[in-house]
Amino acid sequence: MAMELEVAEAVARGYPPSVLYLRNDDVVETEVCAFNYFSTFLKGSREAQVHVWLFDRDGTQVGHFDEELGLDGQLQLKTSQLCSSISGTVAVTLMPKGEAKVRPGKRVTTGYYAQYYSQQGAISLSHEREPVTLTEFPTPAWAQTYLSKFVEQSGVIVINPCMAPGCDGMGTARLIALDGAVLAEQKLPKIRPMGARRIDTLELFPVARQLVGSAVAFALEISGVNLASPFSFYQFANGKFSLHHF
Repeated sequence: MAMELEVAEAVARGYPPSVLYLRNDDVVETEVCAFNYFSTFLKGSREAQVHVWLFDRDGTQVGHFDEELGLDGQLQLKTSQLCSSISGTVAVTLMPKGEAKVRPGKRVTTGYYAQYYSQQGAISLSHEREPVTLTEFPTPAWAQTYLSKFVEQSGVIVINPCMAPGCDGMGTARLIALDGAVLAEQKLPKIRPMGARRIDTLELFPVARQLVGSAVAFALEISGVNLASPFSFYQFANGKFSLHHF
């Protein structure tokens, strides 16, 4: 039986996995979708191997899946079949069979997306974004607007894609008015390497409704170190869930 590929090895070989949010529970199920684009772009490497790693909210690996994709092969993986009850991160890489040469200093990140199916029939999806890294990095200020009437249903998802030992994700959340004024500021909880947190707006800012007042909208701003670009989300009482990159 073949040895399981380690994430660090994929990074070292020039194919760092891309990271997205993972959620499997009684509200949402996550499906990962990928396509063997090497069969299109590399005439000598028609086959590829896809690897999927699942991590819990504290960055502990809890699952791995790999499969060979042939010419124009596709993957649609219900991650709940691997881990039925988990929130954290999913990392995916696609590597050509028969090593394709990556120029020194270059990397090939995997294009894929995740679909989030709520039990009430709503579907959200997100394309991949940041790759796994073995060195810490600064996170610039990312901001996203929200509708004030849904402040109780809103929140932010933060992910740490840095696998370097001891490199926790740390940062600050700011509640911003539409005129740019900072209404409140709060430290984010530390996030372990490959971990994630889904945080309600009212968990960060319990008096956000009063601070926002009669304004139609407000914004959340996230900055720090070792944090990928965040997701905004809404979750409603009927179970419908949607998320979007900042």
